[in-house]
Amino acid sequence: MALLAAAASGLTAAATSLPPSWPVLPYSFRQTTVMETLDTAHKAQGRDTRVEEVFPVEGKLLFHQLVSHDGKPLSPSEQQAEAKRLESFRQAIRAGKMPKESEQVTDLTARFSGEELERAFISEEIGREDLRGRRCIVYKFSGRPGRSINVGGQYQNFFNVAVDGVVGRLWIDEEDRKPARGEVRLSKPVRLAFGLLVYIKQFELDVDFERLEPGVWWPRKAGGIVDARFLIFQPCVRRGTVVNENFQRVLPPASLSATPAP
Repeated sequence: MALLAAAASGLTAAATSLPPSWPVLPYSFRQTTVMETLDTAHKAQGRDTRVEEVFPVEGKLLFHQLVSHDGKPLSPSEQQAEAKRLESFRQAIRAGKMPKESEQVTDLTARFSGEELERAFISEEIGREDLRGRRCIVYKFSGRPGRSINVGGQYQNFFNVAVDGVVGRLWIDEEDRKPARGEVRLSKPVRLAFGLLVYIKQFELDVDFERLEPGVWWPRKAGGIVDARFLIFQPCVRRGTVVNENFQRVLPPASLSATPAP
């Protein structure tokens, strides 16, 4: 599922932007993540569900604090471990260091530049639609042959190779000029080392964004599936959904505490 999460991060990074005065999203919210392991016929074999409270720490990074796992609240010892993890995260920021978990919990808003996206993708306006009561401009896009985007992380090389197989659509809010929805697909299987290293048969990702305030949008729901094979004999079929809800504005960074808003 790391592959699916990496692509979701890429889309949200490319499609999410904050005002220059905001180093991090000044909202707390609840995030529910459901990850399913599937067999080759796409029948569910296992499920992992995590509920986390997400909130800004020191006005610089978002922190994900585990609340429950597979429907069970945390035990006292697990709550203590989460409290220690939060304190370590806070202390690292105060010391001017990047917390160990920053790749997973950063706001993801400045990963790509508009110029980088324009170099990597071909886009075309195809019409206008109403989406959840908002008027949107609809674009279709596809990866330019020979172009790539460096998203970093474990699967950087995959994206460098697969960008010309990526296709999708993007709904841009007509008033705010911010993405309201994105859809990404692979138009053809992706192979690395002739399929001996990696073979990706299917990849789908849909992301919907919520308007938190004028000009500020954030992912509210993402869902997708990946059907791949690694090192010839290691199938990886995963399906996942992430839902963000209960958004609440927190205090300005100058008086921000490290606890979620009530």
